Amino acid sequence: MCLTAEALALFLNMILVPDITSEPGRIVVHAETRDAHWVAVGDEWCTMAPQIDRMQRFAAVQAD
Repeated sequence: MCLTAEALALFLNMILVPDITSEPGRIVVHAETRDAHWVAVGDEWCTMAPQIDRMQRFAAVQAD
């Protein structure tokens, strides 16, 4: 999933996560369940968090 810098800023302000770290080209949101890494790709910021969440849900279903 990729967002513009403006959309990512709005998203981060909406979720009110107190623990965010950043370095050039990377923002890490330290959430309760795990960290979400956002990486600069051209003019957008991208994360694999939705795909990772989906893989974890499928793994849990298969384990049952």
